[in-house]
Amino acid sequence: MEDDGNIMQHHKETQFVMYVDNFLDEVTLKSLQENILNLTYDAVRNPAGQIYGHRHTFPKSFYDDPLLKLIKQYFFPHRNMEPISVSAHLRMNKKEPLFHVDNDKENIANFLFFVKGEPLLNNGTGFMNNGQLSSHVGFVENRALFFNGNKIWHSDLQSFGESSSRYTLNIFYKEKNE
Repeated sequence: MEDDGNIMQHHKETQFVMYVDNFLDEVTLKSLQENILNLTYDAVRNPAGQIYGHRHTFPKSFYDDPLLKLIKQYFFPHRNMEPISVSAHLRMNKKEPLFHVDNDKENIANFLFFVKGEPLLNNGTGFMNNGQLSSHVGFVENRALFFNGNKIWHSDLQSFGESSSRYTLNIFYKEKNE
């Protein structure tokens, strides 16, 4: 983009949420769903000790999977980022939203893929701005979200109403040092 002949620069504090539907072809989606449903999951607690879901962490060998190349091509083709962690999550949170930022490690961006679950608005993810819920992306299988979760407070919103178990693929990214 240009502004009076000058190239406009992206402000590093910009908060962004992007999503796209039908991210994977049908065969790839079905394969991913079958695999994620058959993983072993461990309970995950937040700093207050509340269980907020169950996680399966993939080994580093998964980082070469073609899916990660597709994510890069689609969401950040001109940025040099690499995964910090790749995990599958199972959530069924009926108690309360657990808003948080993902500011551990060197995380600068999150990829969240809605793998399996009921297509319900409350199964999705909510985002806050100035302490208020400002955006809500409903759960639809095969929906891919990309956002800077180290800046935007976010949470599943299953406790807001009708919801079901949801399976997601979560990837945290950092800037790659040359």
